[in-house]
Formats: sequence, structure tokens, C-alpha cells
Amino acid sequence: MEYSKQTVIEGLKRTIEQTEARIVELSKPCVKSLAFSRYEERDLLKKKVKGWKKRIKELEDEQAGID
Repeated sequence: MEYSKQTVIEGLKRTIEQTEARIVELSKPCVKSLAFSRYEERDLLKKKVKGWKKRIKELEDEQAGID
């Protein structure tokens, strides 16, 4: 099943919203024993968001070229 580019873009934007909310949650103070694992998860999520934003830009550029 193939999705339209606009549907994929909207899905990625929603995923980014949810992930950024999780990043904020992980940025809050916590027990010292959990700090490193939370830092690692937050760092990984930031990298994923960066990649998703790049993918959205590519899709929007492709979509603009088609229209």
C-alpha cells in the first residue's frame, strides 16, 4: 500500500511532536542512577528528530517539484 507524500509528512510531523514531548520529559531532573540512561535516550531521540525533519524537507521539496 502506497501513501501520498502529504500523508507521510503529516505522520512524521506528529511523530516529531510526540518525540519532542518525550525529550522534554527526559530533560527533567531525576534520580542520579537514571541520569545517564535518560541522557542517552534523549540524545538518540534528538538524532531521530533531526533525521525526520530532514526527511520532511526532502518530501516537501519533491512534492513542490511535482505540483
